Amino acid sequence: MKNKNRVILLFLLLSFYSTFSQRPENRKEIVLSESEFKTIGKTPAILKEASGLYIDENGTFWSHNDDRYPILYNFDSAGIVKKVVHLNHTNIGWEGITSDRAGNMYIAGIGNNKNDRKDLAIIKIKPLNAITEKVTQGQLIHFSYSDQTEYPPPSSKKNFDSDALIAWGDTLLIFTKNRTNPNTGYSHIYQLSQQPGNYIAMLIDSVFTGQGSLMENWVTDAALSPDMKMLALLGHDKIWIITDFENRPFSQGKITLLRLPHVTHKAGLAFSGNSSIYVVDEKEFDILGGNIYKLDLNPLNIK
Repeated sequence: MKNKNRVILLFLLLSFYSTFSQRPENRKEIVLSESEFKTIGKTPAILKEASGLYIDENGTFWSHNDDRYPILYNFDSAGIVKKVVHLNHTNIGWEGITSDRAGNMYIAGIGNNKNDRKDLAIIKIKPLNAITEKVTQGQLIHFSYSDQTEYPPPSSKKNFDSDALIAWGDTLLIFTKNRTNPNTGYSHIYQLSQQPGNYIAMLIDSVFTGQGSLMENWVTDAALSPDMKMLALLGHDKIWIITDFENRPFSQGKITLLRLPHVTHKAGLAFSGNSSIYVVDEKEFDILGGNIYKLDLNPLNIK
């Protein structure tokens, strides 16, 4: 056990060292036009706060609101609802949806705007195509953050909100939505088990997205390409693409910043294959947002 603890400590120290030694040459920037980041459809009217995005084997979309209705909606690019899955769970801060290699789904009840929640949980359910019952009962992964001791913490430490979750091997990774003041510019990465139970989410790495105003560089969703060679982080007007991270922390990979052609409340992102990304945004005042966007990565030559 002592040797195992030493290995874990060494990994954490290496991760933090790499985080604060990110090299400028590992970053580049691409400005996208509306013809590259294309609007291809609308989200259903019921999805006023589409938060998180999943694309199934049929190429149709799944998303959910971030509060109120504990329902997953399956829809096409015309915004037509094809199927709904009702969950026997309260929707408190549902901010993301992802799947593991076996197809099990994880709905992330990790929204924590005030950084004061003690009831953070991820709901695990069976693959969507296997659900036939009218109401689905999932299993809960309860957790707290390894370095949070105050609820809420002081403004300088408010980095315990999150909208982003991916499955990574047999674990889950959470990417925080930085609310620190002054802003540190880092999205922290926490790791925890995919198995139901009560856990401490361990801080294993941090990715620098940029300093600025509160909403300018925070992470609103995350997705991993099927070949596991590309990590995408979403912002209101940006996508950070991280590559070349095999056998090392994400913070030591190459980061390509994609500047999107407009600012909206983009809150869901998913890969379709290894070269296409889809994004959805929330509706604002029934005027802005409520769209589905597509980005073809091939012409961008990201490596």
